[in-house]
Amino acid sequence: EDETRQREKRRGREREAEEEGEAEDREEGSVAPCSFEREMLLRWWLLFVLVVYPLPRWGVLLQMQPPITGQGGFPPGGAKEVHVSAMLERLLAVDDENYQFESILYLYLSWQDGTAWSRMVESTEAFRNGSVDSCKRTCSSQQNIPTKVGVPPGLLEYQPEISCCDRVWLPNIGQLNVYELPEGRLQPYGIIKDEGSSGVAWWVGIHGKYFTPMDFRRFPFDHQELDMQFSFTPEVNPAIKRFIPSATSTRFLIRGEGDALSGFEVAGIKIVAKKESLQDELDFFIGGYGTKSNPNDPVKITGGPARSGYLGQAERVSFDIFIGVDRFSKYYVLNMIVPVLLLVSLSFITYIIPPSSLDSRIGLNVTLFLALTALQFVVNDQLPKSSYPTAVTELILVCYLVVSFGVPESIVVFALEATMKAREDKLMKSIKDGEEVEGMASPKSEDGLPESMSIAMRVLKRKRSQKAPFIIDMVSLAVMIVIVIVASTIILVGVPSLMPDLPDRRQYD
Repeated sequence: EDETRQREKRRGREREAEEEGEAEDREEGSVAPCSFEREMLLRWWLLFVLVVYPLPRWGVLLQMQPPITGQGGFPPGGAKEVHVSAMLERLLAVDDENYQFESILYLYLSWQDGTAWSRMVESTEAFRNGSVDSCKRTCSSQQNIPTKVGVPPGLLEYQPEISCCDRVWLPNIGQLNVYELPEGRLQPYGIIKDEGSSGVAWWVGIHGKYFTPMDFRRFPFDHQELDMQFSFTPEVNPAIKRFIPSATSTRFLIRGEGDALSGFEVAGIKIVAKKESLQDELDFFIGGYGTKSNPNDPVKITGGPARSGYLGQAERVSFDIFIGVDRFSKYYVLNMIVPVLLLVSLSFITYIIPPSSLDSRIGLNVTLFLALTALQFVVNDQLPKSSYPTAVTELILVCYLVVSFGVPESIVVFALEATMKAREDKLMKSIKDGEEVEGMASPKSEDGLPESMSIAMRVLKRKRSQKAPFIIDMVSLAVMIVIVIVASTIILVGVPSLMPDLPDRRQYD
């Protein structure tokens, strides 16, 4: 009995322990999910605060400035005349399908500023002696400004690589037709200021993609003017009087022989300076390509020139850099024009085949027509899409007409020859039926000749008239050859008087 009671007590204690363990497990199970949820919520909140929320600000900080970002407001000493030089390092690509091009250009600007040297020295010394914490505009893109200790005195003390140009006036010039400035681009620059000289120079390396109108009427013998538009901010009494074109170069820094660009050759580069009223510019674009302002508009964007206010008095001082390029025409001549002319030349065999072989003549022309159609599909993939026919398109159209002309011409000469042959057979039958028995007198015709003699004369005339199909074939052959030669010359070589507004590369010679 004692052992039984002890066993029951042990079993009771074990049951109580199990119940307590289960209660604890239930409590832990109800608390753990709440703790896990709070921990995950805290982690997501920290991620949002530290990473997601600052992203727009980081994007602003990491974004590169436009290449020609100026400083200093109005220049000391009044408005400046800025000389412009342009050196093309490389024309990377010409995308004639999307009317875009990409280039690396070194722009060199220079002007007179007698205070530039002293301002550069003040900015440099302020950074070196610790008066300012940072230099916002170093005189060189290398950004390697040492402290006062260790700077060699003399000529090298204020070299651009180790100087600060925070207080030097620089013009702020925008790019009007820029499509994209690549994120990973190199953007070198340098500000040159020599002691004892009032001249200031600022060079900038610009890598960008631009959009520009193109004219393909003489494709593949076309010349394109790739336009890069630069402009100072329109102002009343602008800080820049005018831009003055200076030096240009179609190649810079990169050496080597051979083609520098696929499909095109750089013919030249030129700078065109402009200065016009902002109101005239607005009226030109809005009046020519849109509708003018409503009469009740309180501040009309269009209006009379020289009116009061900012729009009427502001001026835009700008300059354009034109890169002239010529297409490599030999590639297209060998792969497009020569095959087309060879196909149309084969159609001339039509006029040598006898007129009676109508099936052979028509079969040849139909085959050449289909071959020309297949070739046009290949050619169209390389032709730019435009609102007007190109020179190659016009040439292919002429070749279509020449090949097609052989079909109706073959039908005409075949019908003519068949008619003449039927008449000849009829005459020959008349001769046989009109033969007289030997020894009988032949009847007389109206002209006094024997009837058999008159029939013979008509047969001879009919023989001579059978040359008409041959003459028609030869005349058609000569006309088609002349048409192909003349049309090819006019279309491919071009007549300047017929297209006076086409870009001309002779301006670079």
